[in-house]
Amino acid sequence: MELSATLSDKSILEKVRRGEIVIHPILDNKQISGAKVDLRLDNIFYLIGRFKKPYYDPMEFLAKKEVGESYVEKRMVRYGDKFVLHPNDYALAPLFEFVKLPNNVLGRLDGRSSLGRLGIVVHSTAGSVDPGFQGHLVIELMNNGLLPVALYPLMRVATLILTTLSTDAERPYEGKYGEIEGYEEVESKFHHDRDLPILKQMYT
Repeated sequence: MELSATLSDKSILEKVRRGEIVIHPILDNKQISGAKVDLRLDNIFYLIGRFKKPYYDPMEFLAKKEVGESYVEKRMVRYGDKFVLHPNDYALAPLFEFVKLPNNVLGRLDGRSSLGRLGIVVHSTAGSVDPGFQGHLVIELMNNGLLPVALYPLMRVATLILTTLSTDAERPYEGKYGEIEGYEEVESKFHHDRDLPILKQMYT
């Protein structure tokens, strides 16, 4: 059995060239360095606003395909223009690169420290990228600082660290958020969680 190992830039580049890992497009070869891949913002942002209902209740929407009342406001900016994230603002933002991982590679997404020092917290909506995932990763942007900060499409905002597993995952990613067509479905699908019907049955 092989041991798990974090991939170096050399190993990542080899796997990308062989098509085992897809990270596309890479605009600058320096995006892959050390043991990480820098990823860029795209030009679409979803600001999280007030929910018209008193609260989000996944049980309430269990039998529905959609929540019905959107709590996100879509903002699209032209490449070269800026999106300003104000203090206490919270937004979801798809990343520019399409990512496809094989069944034996796990990813971990971290924010860049340069943004963190401005109070901008960058976090993957799941923290890790499951083996078998393919699609555009969506990050969470939260301004915990005191300064409004301008963010530009194609600026590097996150780093992806890749680790090989000891074996292929027996159940690779089959979640609710892979391959989001046109980035449109960024809202939480917690009400689609397969545990909820079981919990609801337990409570009744």
